[in-house]
Amino acid sequence: MKQYNVIIWGLGNVGRSALDHVLTKKELVLVGAYDVDPAKVGKDAGEIFGFETTGVIVSNDREAVMNTEADVVLYYAPQQYDSMIMTQEHMTGTCDEICELLSHGKNLITTCCMYHSDKLAPAIYKKIDDTAKAAGVTYVQQGIFPGLFNPYLPVVLGMGARRIESVTVSGGEPDELNTAPWAAMLYFGKTLEEADANLMNGINTRFLCDYGGTVQEIADRLGLDYDDYQQSHDIILSDRDYDTKNPLFGVVKKGTIGAHRLNMAVTKDGKEVVSFHFTHKASRNILPELDLDFKIDIKAENHVVANIEGFLPEYCDVFLTSAAPSVNLIPAVVAAEPGYKGALDVAPGYLSR
Repeated sequence: MKQYNVIIWGLGNVGRSALDHVLTKKELVLVGAYDVDPAKVGKDAGEIFGFETTGVIVSNDREAVMNTEADVVLYYAPQQYDSMIMTQEHMTGTCDEICELLSHGKNLITTCCMYHSDKLAPAIYKKIDDTAKAAGVTYVQQGIFPGLFNPYLPVVLGMGARRIESVTVSGGEPDELNTAPWAAMLYFGKTLEEADANLMNGINTRFLCDYGGTVQEIADRLGLDYDDYQQSHDIILSDRDYDTKNPLFGVVKKGTIGAHRLNMAVTKDGKEVVSFHFTHKASRNILPELDLDFKIDIKAENHVVANIEGFLPEYCDVFLTSAAPSVNLIPAVVAAEPGYKGALDVAPGYLSR
């Protein structure tokens, strides 16, 4: 049985979920853990989350962790932006850190929204691709969205269709249990007047940037012609008072911000070719008319519809499907050709379940 030595870079919500996953696999061996949180540094990586003892101490010594012998780094650090324009082209800090890890001879998988970069951020793509090839290692982005649910599954399902007219992907998440720092940008429970303009503008850059490129990747991979990209953002006020018990949001009162509807599409002659409609909602228990179901609808000579349940389980590890796609991809990435790869560019490997 082949074993893979793993470093986890960033022990936040996704890192915690990935660590829990790694500890269940006989093929995966945790050999390093990096974080800068003083509450975690110097402690056993497993014990800080109430897991089994791993024997790996969380370190904030970058060089020491980078020089640890490992097959792959699971990179879950916060995204770094150059400015309030939170688009992939402005993620040079994240790009630099990824390249530093690659240059140390580490394959790298990340949930950071740095994907389809050859089209969305060519300079970043070139730097990562050149660095990875020089070091003989591979870079792949894979999470849930962007990642497995979108654009991976729509492309796979689209391979079974002919004469595609349109691809519509829809879904959403209740953020009641979401304590990731970026969730504060959703401003749930605030009035429109209370919402800080800069942070609200972040939705129109960071969130739509994080998700928007998926429609371009789907269209490009399925060979669908388009001439424009369009995006919009709807703020929806809560229909009731509800205590989320989330320290970021608290009580969401009726008439305050309860949901955000993000709409992204590539179009041809004004008609949607590929679209992604995603809802962030403060809780499952408000605004029942807002559908959070995961659905892929491909209109073609053969009409393909997939309804997917269980991706965001209720009241358990809500970061499971962000972490699992990257952990399960480890054998494939280690075996892949060096360079910048999309998750769809590597053949799924073998990993016990």
